[in-house]
Amino acid sequence: MNPQAMQEAMTLMEKARKYDELIAFPERDYELHCSFCCKGQSEVDKMVTAKNVCICNECIGVCVEIIAEDENEGASANE
Repeated sequence: MNPQAMQEAMTLMEKARKYDELIAFPERDYELHCSFCCKGQSEVDKMVTAKNVCICNECIGVCVEIIAEDENEGASANE
């Protein structure tokens, strides 16, 4: 992963951490699961949630890599 993509991922993870601290979610009697890889929240470091979907830190990392690859390919084509 290139340094810029890594920094963007770290920034996103920090924003998620701050969001978790600001929002108090009600206690749940079930475990949340990532909508992409289906891992439970106990299997990952962080889970970002919205109304009907969740994404884990591992899937966010994969997304950042995919976007970085696309940006690198676009930059190479412009040279």
